Amino acid sequence: MSRSSKNAKTFFGTLVLVALVAVSAALGLRVSSTLPTVREEMARTPSPTPVYGSVMAVTPDPSQPTLPPTLRSGATGDAVKNLQSRLKNLGYYTAEIDGQFGSGTLQAVMLFQTQNGIQADGIVGPETSELLFSTAARPMTVTATPMPTAAPTPRPEARKPYEREDGLPLVVNKSQPLPDGYQPWDLVTMNSYCDSSVVKIKYRDTKAEREAVDALMTMLRAAVADGITNWQISAAYRTVKYQKQLFDNQVNTYINKNGLSRSKAIEATRKTVADPGTSEHHLGTCFDITVPGVSFKGTKQHHWLEEHCWDYGFILRYTEEKKNITGFLAEAWHYRYVGLEHAKTMQREDLCLEEYVQRYGVEFE
Repeated sequence: MSRSSKNAKTFFGTLVLVALVAVSAALGLRVSSTLPTVREEMARTPSPTPVYGSVMAVTPDPSQPTLPPTLRSGATGDAVKNLQSRLKNLGYYTAEIDGQFGSGTLQAVMLFQTQNGIQADGIVGPETSELLFSTAARPMTVTATPMPTAAPTPRPEARKPYEREDGLPLVVNKSQPLPDGYQPWDLVTMNSYCDSSVVKIKYRDTKAEREAVDALMTMLRAAVADGITNWQISAAYRTVKYQKQLFDNQVNTYINKNGLSRSKAIEATRKTVADPGTSEHHLGTCFDITVPGVSFKGTKQHHWLEEHCWDYGFILRYTEEKKNITGFLAEAWHYRYVGLEHAKTMQREDLCLEEYVQRYGVEFE
């Protein structure tokens, strides 16, 4: 090859190399120049919000333990400790991790369920457990109370009408009648207010205090989740006028069908029916809970309530053991809402309402 040919080939090769370097540099500059834009777009586009209950939302966290299929109030052991620990880490539980599924754990579970879009029945079933121990579990959040646009109308008293001045449940019995001028606070019509798939309301116009009805529905939903169904409310709030009608009807029945004298008929009636003005039903926080067409005592519904009513703020008001104190024969169907703290204390210390108020109440002048 001649010298001139070699020089031409070298020149051409150098030219190609320079061109390639130039192209590469240009491409590199273009790629590098787009990175800030990509980062900015990524920052502006939020991560997808998980839809609770979806596959994405309940990706198990391998670092977390698993629980038995169902945990509920009354359970004990390591599984409950794991539950309490997880709830504590998420901010829902603040008490001691003691392995006892009591009222504090129950309230923490219900709060977690509420804030995570699950039915708040207080039972740790598969849905609650799966979400609780997944990466999608929401930590507890505190919703700030909005500033009112206008001053609310003050209530005449700081307490509710069915509470005493010291905050304990109001006692209404044969020796302590309903206070003069008593008026219910927030009655709701149960047939339209309650979920008919959970409970049947026997009489169309049955009313009760909203707070008590809400607690009742939470309790009965938990029972249904346990497989205990077929609930009925046979009585709730009663006016004094209606109580008089019930009392007089029973007196007449004893006179006409049993041949008792009027004084004997009244005496017999008072063992099971309160005198007008002395019935707890005037408060609107009591319920006669029954099973349609069946005697309630001894049913699975009766046994479930005896065991679990305390966990939802209810007490079995009239028992065989306390009849000499309450003044009434045992009524397996009569439940009074008093609030969780009062109910659990009465259960723990085996106190009827009269004993509880005597032990913890304040004497009024």
